[in-house]
Amino acid sequence: MNIRKLSVGLLVDDGLQSSLIHDVIEKSKSAEHYSIDYLIVQEGARDKNRFGRISEFLRKQSFFKLIAAVCFKVMTALEVRLFVRDPKLKTAFDQFPLEYFDVEKISVRSPRPSDGSVYRYCEEDLITLKSLNIDVLVDGQSELLGGEILTISKFGLVALRRGVKGLNKSGPPGFWEVFDQEPSTDLIIQKLSDESDGGNVLMKASIPTKPTYAQNFAQINKKSNVFMHRFLEDLGMTRTLPRALAEPPYAHAHHTTPSLHVMALYQVKTFIIMTRKLFTRSSSADRRTISGKYDRWGVAYMFTEDWQDSVLSRSKAIANPPYRYLADPFVCRHGDLDVCFVEDYDFRTKKGKISVFKINGNQYEELGSAIDEPFHMSYPFIFTVDDELYMCPETGAINEIRLYRCTEFPLRWSFHKTLIKDVSAVDTDIFFYKDKWWLLTNIDSSEIGEVCSELHVFYADSFDSDAWTPHPKNPVIFDSERARNGGFFRDGEKLLRVFQRQGFDQYGESMGIAQINDLGTDTYCEETVSTIDPRLAPKVIGAHSFSFNDGLLAIDFLKVERVKAASG
Repeated sequence: MNIRKLSVGLLVDDGLQSSLIHDVIEKSKSAEHYSIDYLIVQEGARDKNRFGRISEFLRKQSFFKLIAAVCFKVMTALEVRLFVRDPKLKTAFDQFPLEYFDVEKISVRSPRPSDGSVYRYCEEDLITLKSLNIDVLVDGQSELLGGEILTISKFGLVALRRGVKGLNKSGPPGFWEVFDQEPSTDLIIQKLSDESDGGNVLMKASIPTKPTYAQNFAQINKKSNVFMHRFLEDLGMTRTLPRALAEPPYAHAHHTTPSLHVMALYQVKTFIIMTRKLFTRSSSADRRTISGKYDRWGVAYMFTEDWQDSVLSRSKAIANPPYRYLADPFVCRHGDLDVCFVEDYDFRTKKGKISVFKINGNQYEELGSAIDEPFHMSYPFIFTVDDELYMCPETGAINEIRLYRCTEFPLRWSFHKTLIKDVSAVDTDIFFYKDKWWLLTNIDSSEIGEVCSELHVFYADSFDSDAWTPHPKNPVIFDSERARNGGFFRDGEKLLRVFQRQGFDQYGESMGIAQINDLGTDTYCEETVSTIDPRLAPKVIGAHSFSFNDGLLAIDFLKVERVKAASG
């Protein structure tokens, strides 16, 4: 029996359309459960004459706000030119004429303000819209809407709010998060009500905040289309709106352009950030600062019977070899041999391999390379099947999730097979639970290289299956402060997933441990049971991987230092 797709109407004005409108329409073409059937075009929403637009702005705002708006546009254009280098992100600033879209267009008159802030459609246009039998309206313009338009479709009028952290700020999407140096920027889907842009928050996601407004806007624009697509697919499949999330009251003005004073402060903050990147440290292993310092990871270990009672500051650091760093530790006991598998990154080749260190009390010894491919590798996740060891290292550089089998412990491994091809995925965990094999990985659905926000789950009947089934709720977590994997281990019957927490302009600022309480083919639920502060040693500014097995614990940590000398 064929079920009609969810019918979606997208409210737009008659000016140029943003790249977000373009991306949402493009994604809808491959949708299984919904279709964008109409563009509801508000005629006369924008005066085509530049002088007319300026006059309208001055009628509503002050002269100084006009100057601030112009300065903000100039500032954004300069930032795009200086800081947005990725061609995929640059498209976030593209604009498209209405004629570009092959979607039926329904013209309505621009809604008029009833009380100076809320805009309402006339009765004639409301009748036209009712006749379309649209299931849900999506607000793709900027006016505050009220009245019957909010209830004219079965599921109401929903809007995507980008960069509205906790619904307590407004303005250019993503600006205030950069200004306040928030670790993450929110994406919110809201069912609108008459309460001055209030309404129920139906879905919420967050992504890492970028160091400049232009970068942050570009990233949230590209991630937003993934977020809206998922919402509409779920609504089309279930025909039920998600339960409203608890949120604080919305208490700020709508769409406020930063003042000249705020922009001046923002420029000072941006100058400090960029100066630090240039002179003090580089978060990229590919760039050297004037001071010659880099973000450099290291690994430490300790023996403990209870991971929860461990004092991480007492752990012993493994000295980084010259020109290299160690990260992503995974400990393993095989027979009477304790070893730690690590990402072994070489600054000279700009590539990581998987190396092994033997651990014996307070002594450690580098045994050599376990896997060294022509491409970058990291995150050497290890698991056992019928007394055989397998490793699923990160191989995101070639867009594959690969599996290797141990032929002679611990240094000889052979390529077993590719589990999933053509996927932008990192940091994969594989384990057996309730008669199925589960694969947890971090995927970038937007194809812009942002892999810290989405946790995806797959399942199969075999650990080396050719056909992993994606979880229907993917991404099961959409939050840069807890989505990215940092390890996985069991404590008795408990399934414990280590997660990374990204900071403002800092990858791997800290981490936590979550217990997976519900894992099924259509369910996923976890709760945080521990948080781990990175300050386990002097000058440590980050930590993002944790491993525990048979009384041996390992953790990585981040320092800023030169790379020539060995260090720990």
